[in-house]
Amino acid sequence: MGIEKAKGSRGEFEGVYSLMLTPFDESGEIDWKTYEAYIEWQLSHKPNGLFAVCGSSEMAHLSLQERIVLAELAVKRAGHTPVVATANLEQGVEENKEEIKRIAEMGVSGIVLVPPAGMGEDQRKLGQYLAQLAEASPVPVLLYECPIWKPHLIDADIYSDLVNRHGVVGIKDTTCTMEGILAKINGAPDGIVLQANTPLMLASLQQGARGIMAITTTAVADVALKLWKHALDEDQTIAKEAHRQLIFLDSLLGMGYTATAKYLVSLRGVPMSTRTRGGSAIQPTSAKAIEAWFEAFCGS
Repeated sequence: MGIEKAKGSRGEFEGVYSLMLTPFDESGEIDWKTYEAYIEWQLSHKPNGLFAVCGSSEMAHLSLQERIVLAELAVKRAGHTPVVATANLEQGVEENKEEIKRIAEMGVSGIVLVPPAGMGEDQRKLGQYLAQLAEASPVPVLLYECPIWKPHLIDADIYSDLVNRHGVVGIKDTTCTMEGILAKINGAPDGIVLQANTPLMLASLQQGARGIMAITTTAVADVALKLWKHALDEDQTIAKEAHRQLIFLDSLLGMGYTATAKYLVSLRGVPMSTRTRGGSAIQPTSAKAIEAWFEAFCGS
């Protein structure tokens, strides 16, 4: 059942996905008005899709109801642009199935599954768990090697089995090695490997990765789209320049992510507090570095 569900729709999950931040007001509540403005701003860059409930959304610090509304608002404003959202953050398989059902009812194009904390120590058990949820999903399924919970990686043979036997569409890969990336690409040629590691991004696209899901897309999906569109050009000039910009920015965002990304979004025109629930904060030196990158690559 799962394979039939996925095969006709795999193509729509290729390309650049904008990872979505969650803006908070000074009290720590979600700033829904800013979130809706941010969705529109992200869509103005014409990404191939939105990842509405993800690590960048601080999903580990959101209630189920908050996650549902984030997905719902993204779908309502996205139109024909696909929206995916993580849907197995509750405890237990049956609770996860109910969560998948509720997220799917918001109209998402696909749901995303992450390895729960500790389960990756037994890859066979992890595979069985993900297969059970994939089969229960009414919409296509992507996997996400989310580094919030350890161990977060999915063995290439387990991933291949999930694609070939259980209809999983693809994976947001965070192995951060070409060996690991190629093992997934070659192990499941029909699957879509979406790359999260920025330094290896151009090489992975040239070796068969079929999209980008990286933290830089929270603020510069337009630059990621340049890389995606020109990665296989005979003349690599545009792709290489876009890749350099993303590599520089990736290192800067790490100086207090997600607060750093929120600061850059504000510089680019969507006023957003740098408040987070995860505890990150932007320091004066980080702000100066982000400002320098913005002036160099986005200034008129």
